Amino acid sequence: MTEVNENEVVEPLDEKNIIIQPKSGYRFGGDAVALSKFSAKYIKGGMKVFDLCSGCGVVGILVELATGAEVIGAELDGELCGMSARSAAANGLKARFFNADIRDFSKDEHVHIFTRGAFDAVVCNPPFFKADSRARKIAPTANSELTAKFSDVARASAWLLKSGGALYVVHTSSRLDEVMRTLGDNGLTPKALTVNRNGKTFLLRAVKGGKPGLTVDTEVF
Repeated sequence: MTEVNENEVVEPLDEKNIIIQPKSGYRFGGDAVALSKFSAKYIKGGMKVFDLCSGCGVVGILVELATGAEVIGAELDGELCGMSARSAAANGLKARFFNADIRDFSKDEHVHIFTRGAFDAVVCNPPFFKADSRARKIAPTANSELTAKFSDVARASAWLLKSGGALYVVHTSSRLDEVMRTLGDNGLTPKALTVNRNGKTFLLRAVKGGKPGLTVDTEVF
């Protein structure tokens, strides 16, 4: 039986699998599902995948379900991290989630778990809004850069990825120019961009050490 705490709820991911979420506060949305589907177009079984800012673990869990890849995740919020681990176990998955700060990945204490250059892919649904933007009443730390910034995401991704590995990220279109620039500053070359047809969000694949050349399309997500 799946262990569920008083402030949590079990909800279906599909006909066979479940996810544990908080009853209130942080709740994953369509952006996370879109990111998992986008990245699963490229990720293959046997690849090592890191889920940055993993929240309740939904992206990493969906990626493993879709591809059979080996998934490791990191989440700063200890309660969300615990939900991730229990959801993975309830679904019979091998995904592992760690309560860790992505800003610390290059420090010695993480080397035994998060080996530099060991991952084929990184997936990340980061906070969309800057710390000084209008405060979000619901799950402010998940929505705004009160802890990790996108520059931290790019730096951690470059550290984790092997040469030729790819970062898959979903973000708000108002920050596309900044995201592109920050990725380039960290040796990650944007290769595939899918813009939501409502113009509000985008999905991006960026390759570590990749050659220039970007494809662009649109879809509804």
